[in-house]
Amino acid sequence: MLFNLGDKPLADFTQPLEMMTDCHRRIEYFLDLLRKVERQCGGGALTDEGRRALHASLNYFADFAPRHTVDEEESLFPTLRRHTSPEARAVMAELERLEGDHRRCEELHASVDQLVRQWLAAGLLDAAERARLRLWLAELASLYAAHIELEERRVFAVARQLLTADEVRKIGDDMKQRRSLGAGRATVTSAAK
Repeated sequence: MLFNLGDKPLADFTQPLEMMTDCHRRIEYFLDLLRKVERQCGGGALTDEGRRALHASLNYFADFAPRHTVDEEESLFPTLRRHTSPEARAVMAELERLEGDHRRCEELHASVDQLVRQWLAAGLLDAAERARLRLWLAELASLYAAHIELEERRVFAVARQLLTADEVRKIGDDMKQRRSLGAGRATVTSAAK
């Protein structure tokens, strides 16, 4: 599936878990785009198409993906943590792991962003830089694959089972409010404390 920045999500704010799932597909798409350009150009001269793909991917991970993390860490996860059922308690450790994944992804994205912007400016990367970029992108791909599978198969499944209509509505309202605050980078406030 082809995505463009600013494309309308496949779900709406009345379906926050489906919106989060849609965001997962976009994360996979833009990460794959970064990896394809890296493989095709190998840190060397970029085509116009490669430049556009790198810019689009960097912009997605800088401006849109962070909102997804905030949606989870400031809305979904705290709502699940308020539940005391055995099903909710069973995913508490997984929520901690997912938050740790978010921190590692943020670190990797910062490194990738810096190196790709250097590539865009200079027109090429040396062998050590290419190796680092390839390693970081591979780690991101591996991390996201496991992370997304855990969220979609386990955490979202428990959320669908436990969340009340009011809780789902509140999560969707939170997500809508975050996006109505305008463009720009979202930041995670609760997890950073």
